[in-house]
Amino acid sequence: MDHLNLILFSYLNGPATPGFLELGVARLAAEWLIWLVAIGLALGYLRSGRAGRVAIIRTGMAAVVALAVNFTIAALWYHPRPFELGVGHQLLPHAAETSFPSDHATVLFAVTFGLMAFGARRIWWSLALCSALAVAWARVWLGVHWPLDMVGSAGVAAVAIVVLRGIARYPVMAKFDQVILGLTDAVLAFLRVPPNLVPRLADGTHPMAEQAVGQESGD
Repeated sequence: MDHLNLILFSYLNGPATPGFLELGVARLAAEWLIWLVAIGLALGYLRSGRAGRVAIIRTGMAAVVALAVNFTIAALWYHPRPFELGVGHQLLPHAAETSFPSDHATVLFAVTFGLMAFGARRIWWSLALCSALAVAWARVWLGVHWPLDMVGSAGVAAVAIVVLRGIARYPVMAKFDQVILGLTDAVLAFLRVPPNLVPRLADGTHPMAEQAVGQESGD
C-alpha cells in the first residue's frame, strides 16, 4: 500500500515552484471550500422544507460520526504525512500529525453521501461531491496528504452513512429530529425572524413541511 501511495503521490503532488494561480486555487480548495459548503448547508437548512431540514440534520450527524471514527483511527495508528518523510513538495504549512484519513475530505464525503442517502436533490449532492473531490485533490497536490488518505476518508464517510441509516429506523431518531426542528423554531422566534422569510416547521403544518433540500427553488 505504501508503494501505491508513493506512485500515486508522485503523479498528483504539485511542482516545487507552482504558478501563482494554480497554487491559489489549490489553497482555496484545501482550506476554504469546506467553509463554503458549511455556509451552503446552513442556508439550505433555513430555506428547505421539513424533509430537507431533516436530511441536513442527519447529514450533519453523519459528519460527526465520521469525524469520531477519524479521531479513533488517529489515536490507534499514526501514519506520517509526506513532508515528514521528505517526500514530494510541501506547498501548504501544516502541523506534523497523522495523515490518515483526512478530516477535511471525510467531512465533505460524509456531506455528499448524506445528502444523497437522505433525499436531497441531485444538484446539491452533486455540488458537494465536486467539493469533496476538489479538496481531496488539493490536499494531495499541496503535499499534506497521501492519495490513499482520501480513499480512507470516503470509506469512513460511507460507514458513517450506513450507521446513520441504521439508526434512522428507530423512533429515537425521529424524536431527535423533532428536537432540533423545535430548537430551530425557538431560535428564529427569539431572533424575531419573520416566518415568511424563514418558515417554522416543527409542527409539520407549514406548506413547505414536506419539501426536500432546494425544492422550493425549482433547480
